[in-house]
Amino acid sequence: MDNTRPAQARRAALSSLDLLKLSLGTTMSHTTTNHRDLDTLPVSKLFWQYTIPSLAGMLATGLYVVIDGIFVGHFVGSHGLAAIALAYPLVMMQVGLGAMLSMGAATRIAILQGGGDYERARATLVAALALLALISLAIPLLGLTYLDTLLQWLQADKQPIVMAEARNYLQWMLGGALFTMGQMVATYLLRNDGRPRLATLLMVIGSLLNVVFNYLFVGVLKLGLAGSAQATLLSESVVMLAGLGYFFTRHARLRLRLANWRLDWRCCGPVLALGLSSLLMEFNLALLMFAHNFQLLRWGTDLSVAAYATAGYSEALFTLVVHGLAVGLQPLLSHSTGAGRPERTREALRYGLRVTMLLGLTALAAVQLFPTLIVRMYNSEDLALIAAGSHALRLHLLAMPFDGLVIIGIIALQAMALTRAALLLTIGKTILLLPALWLLPLWLKLDGVWLAMPLVNLLLGTAAALALWGAFQRLKRQEDLATAA
Repeated sequence: MDNTRPAQARRAALSSLDLLKLSLGTTMSHTTTNHRDLDTLPVSKLFWQYTIPSLAGMLATGLYVVIDGIFVGHFVGSHGLAAIALAYPLVMMQVGLGAMLSMGAATRIAILQGGGDYERARATLVAALALLALISLAIPLLGLTYLDTLLQWLQADKQPIVMAEARNYLQWMLGGALFTMGQMVATYLLRNDGRPRLATLLMVIGSLLNVVFNYLFVGVLKLGLAGSAQATLLSESVVMLAGLGYFFTRHARLRLRLANWRLDWRCCGPVLALGLSSLLMEFNLALLMFAHNFQLLRWGTDLSVAAYATAGYSEALFTLVVHGLAVGLQPLLSHSTGAGRPERTREALRYGLRVTMLLGLTALAAVQLFPTLIVRMYNSEDLALIAAGSHALRLHLLAMPFDGLVIIGIIALQAMALTRAALLLTIGKTILLLPALWLLPLWLKLDGVWLAMPLVNLLLGTAAALALWGAFQRLKRQEDLATAA
């Protein structure tokens, strides 16, 4: 489902481009691979040295997605999956506010620390926590007051059972905004403080706790989507408290003490400004998901939305793995570009693209050959959902190799300082997807909704391939010039 997957999928993938750039930029000095290694070790070895840790973090996040889907699908049913999918654009907007605070605070603090201004960096951390508290109060006050209106806007009022589950889910998710945003802020700031392994460990712990709590609340106590939300929030609260608590210990570089709690409101502006792009990205993703849901209900039923959820849960893992691979590729490309070694850049880019395309083709084969088996992971008894979900998987995920090519192409182009091409690919999905979602169903009806995303991925993947081919040619010319000299 790419940019529009439900549950917490975009929490990593949606903000992951910013997170990858931040985490890589702030942890390069702490990795065991030094500059000499980057210049001399085989590209394949370096690629996996960088990739394996990032994949662990991405897959830990992906567990949130899959576990939620499995428990809701098996113990609540197709109406539960539909309710999450319909409600989640609102949660994504909440995640966007968390991403704004996380990226804005981490970036501002890194800049101030780089300039040696640790007092203002500490004041910025305090300001970020104050903003977190204020926004966490505003969301439930506004959201819960107008909850029924919001549910109608989200099209969740078509079926009473779906409406009830969506209301139960949002009551908890909006009420627990502090934990959803707080755990994002905590993990971003931990990476920024030179503790990427601790951040990843907390993410893994949170994912495991989510499994346990989902089993208890959804499987044993039969609390439905309310239980799923409670499991998520309880897991996130552990990550948030442990992550933010770190900054009150002697191990933190940017340590907080009670004497530091003097709020300087002037520090809030830069945090909000630097994080604005992350907020807009998440809001954009919420819009795309809402558009999918709207068209699925227009041309199908709530069963179609549930099928959309199963496809989204499944592709979430693929996208997160591709982002993890991109992490392994980015430092190799950036270092060799800065070092003026075009032959090394070409080799790294070629290797990363080969791995990504192999992964994409393997995932595509699995989806096309075993769609029923995949859907049965989420519900093994609802024959209607199994049939609808299998059909959705085959059509909606038809262009997975091109989807992977777009993701790694954007990050590779950024890594080689070709930011204009990367930006065009990034905004191209929204520009193309909204018209496709409205026009294709006029011809193909419900199948048009399923095919809108693969069509856009096919077009953008082709554009990414052309941009990367142009980069290859420029690198070849640079290599030839260096050889001739």
